[in-house]
Order: sequence, then structure tokens, then C-alpha cells
Amino acid sequence: MERLIELLTTREGLEYLFEQFGDLGIITGLLLVVLEAFLPILPLFAIVVININSFGIIVGFLISYGGTVLGSYLVFLVIRYFFRARAQRYIMKHEKLQRLLKFIDERGFSLMFIFLALPFTPTAVVNVVAALSNIKKKAYLLILIAAKLIMILSMSFVGHDVTSFFESPVRLIISLVFLVLLYLFSKWYQSYINRKIKN
Repeated sequence: MERLIELLTTREGLEYLFEQFGDLGIITGLLLVVLEAFLPILPLFAIVVININSFGIIVGFLISYGGTVLGSYLVFLVIRYFFRARAQRYIMKHEKLQRLLKFIDERGFSLMFIFLALPFTPTAVVNVVAALSNIKKKAYLLILIAAKLIMILSMSFVGHDVTSFFESPVRLIISLVFLVLLYLFSKWYQSYINRKIKN
């Protein structure tokens, strides 16, 4: 336990962990991001930080970006083709769910884009709701490609060279403020959408 704490709380420890993960190969980093789309309990932000610091800013960004687009789209397709019909029978019995899907059908593109671009949005929920809506497959893929670019870029901006936080507390504070502002905005936007759906 002491060894683990040392690895997670020192620059040398983190550098050692990133090096060990990098030795596992790029495919491991990619699969981990894809897996997160199916298992949202996994922390996407932490995975992106690990990829960026283990494989370098460009390669780490590309595998994180490609992996999250691929994973999200796979979830969308699985729900659309295997669960949509049964889910719609359930939705027909619940007026609130009907209103939600109608709202998405009417304003889907901009709504989905903003939700998916924010790092703290529950992407798994958005993927499922999109699959149950009438949004076209190609349109959703385009939304994912654009929105996830912004999301992964923001995560990369904060998480790049995370070991430098030990030498630059100011950078750590700026990154934390940036994350808090993104979190507050995402919560406000979710509340705003909920109010719109109810009206």
C-alpha cells in the first residue's frame, strides 16, 4: 500500500507507471478507451491522461480520440440494432420519455454536440438515448467526430505532462479551475435541458 501511494504521489512514481503502461503497447491504450464506452464506470479522463503521458501528446491524443469515437459509435449501433424495438415499446408507456425523445428529434444535432463535447457529460447515457431516437447513423457519427475532438483536446490540455504539476503548482491550480468551470457548465446545461423538456 505504501508503495502504491508513493507511485501515485511522486513525479518519479508517476513517470514509472506511465513507462510501464507504455510498454503494454498502443493497442492496450486504444482498447481501454473503447472499453470505457461500454463500461462507463471506468474514468475516461484518467485513461486519456495515462495515454497522453505514456505514448506522447500526439499518439496518446490520437488513440484516445479514435478509441472514444469508435467505442461510442459501437454502443450506439448495438443499442440501435438489438434493443431499440423493445425499448420503444417501454417508452410508449411513459410520457416523460416520449417528450425526451421528441425533444432530441427536434434539436438533436446541437444538443448532442454540446453534451458530447463536455468532459463531464455521461456519454454512455447520450449514446443510448441517441440510439433510441430517430437521429440518422451517419449524422451521429459526424457529431461524435466533431464533439469528441473538443472533449479529448480539453482533457489533453489539462492532463499533458501531469508530472510537471509537482514543480508548477500554478499550472495545477489553473487546470483545476478549468475543470471546475467545465463541470459547472455541464451541470448547468443539463439542468437547462431538463427544464426545456418539462416545458
